[in-house]
Amino acid sequence: MIHHHLRAPSLREEIKPGGADLSNLQLLRTFLRERQIDVVLHGHKHEAAAYFDYVDDPDSEETRRTLIIAGATFEPGREDDAVRLVTLEGIPATPQVQIVPVSLPRGGLDARFGRATMRKLWDVAPSLPGAPAIVQGTDIDQVHARACAIVRDRVDGGTVVVHLDLPSTGTGAPLPLPHNYRPSETEDDAAPQEWLEALVRWWQEPHSQLEHRIPYLHGVRLRRFGGKINQIDRIIKLLQRSNTTRALAVLVDPFLDFSDAQAREEFASFCIVQFSRRRDALDCIAYYRAQEFERWWPVNIAELRFLQYEISRALSLVPGRITTIAADARTRVSRSPTQVAMPIVDRWLDRSPESLHLLANALATGRTNGTQQTSVVTAWRRSLDDQLSAVATFNDDGIPVAIERLETLAEYLRTEGPDAAELRKLVGTLRELANLNRMWEGSKRDHNVFTTWSPNAQSLIKELQRLSGERIGQTSGDS
Repeated sequence: MIHHHLRAPSLREEIKPGGADLSNLQLLRTFLRERQIDVVLHGHKHEAAAYFDYVDDPDSEETRRTLIIAGATFEPGREDDAVRLVTLEGIPATPQVQIVPVSLPRGGLDARFGRATMRKLWDVAPSLPGAPAIVQGTDIDQVHARACAIVRDRVDGGTVVVHLDLPSTGTGAPLPLPHNYRPSETEDDAAPQEWLEALVRWWQEPHSQLEHRIPYLHGVRLRRFGGKINQIDRIIKLLQRSNTTRALAVLVDPFLDFSDAQAREEFASFCIVQFSRRRDALDCIAYYRAQEFERWWPVNIAELRFLQYEISRALSLVPGRITTIAADARTRVSRSPTQVAMPIVDRWLDRSPESLHLLANALATGRTNGTQQTSVVTAWRRSLDDQLSAVATFNDDGIPVAIERLETLAEYLRTEGPDAAELRKLVGTLRELANLNRMWEGSKRDHNVFTTWSPNAQSLIKELQRLSGERIGQTSGDS
């Protein structure tokens, strides 16, 4: 309890004798922070107020929050706040302060009590070392940048919770993506939105010819868990009847994913997702055992929004908030692809098998006819660039390699022009790279194996780039 104020408690300007401020105000504020004072009562200004003040620590980014209660006065026209009854409650675990103004009683009448004001002292507790960090907002650009900054400052690791409340959109709106996001260093000329839509839709495919290599594809687990359970349909049926906490889906299957040989365990980072109704909106909460924020958090958000769109359409709701919980938050300086971004030639197997025919025809004839074939050739070049970037650096999250579609492309080229020497060289290089990548997939895939496999893979990819350039040139377009 002190007489002078720590700062002006109202907008009213007042000049009075006795000094406007304490001459050693900063010393007093530092004393309050060091002694961890929670509540300060003062007078002097005769202005009723209750507000939180924050005192910085010059040696860290920590601030100390203190509740300031400014006493009023009684004078003509202001007798309703003559006295203030201040009550401390909830000590020690949930301390809070109740402030009740008491009027100046008239002769022979009872005193009147005003409306109580409550202030919690425990809403913002000092952070514990390693405590979860929380980022929230309505702008995906801002939220993404802040989440990445927090994860980098924590030197990777630790739990990060991100709460994103995007502006309301229809279920047919484009998937959200930060404006400055680029899929990779080699795709600056690509349309990130198209890349995102294609990647998310592939990850949500209920069937994939790559299941033998990636059994934990999200769409397979969500729509065909155990070969038969469509968890998305189940969620829709549950929420059609009522709001429930049981509207969740799991993406980890212990029978398939857990192994005694722990070095060979591979399962999705995306572990569980829950949906709930909030008035006319559908909210989503997702848990990730590990999550990379620079490159893959935006893709995860887009995938969750994709699921929100699907379920919201069935329930006549609007997509609502998205919350992600990452138990092990990471950032990667490298922009090289990870296992999340399977090479586009392998994704063609599920989404666009005709693209391989168009590519084989262009490589065999040395011509591109029409925008679709030109687009396929451009995607092939990008795929080689991405593959070169991927195999150049070891990545704990897995390295995406092409196998099946390289073999299929080689077979198409063999039938297109078996007598052309340059095509035979291209066919041989495709098969050699596919075999090398298959050996990598069957190995331990540790750093020691990588140092042997990587130089050979890089050499073969560069050879494919050279041979492809010779066949169809370095520029796309009708020829």
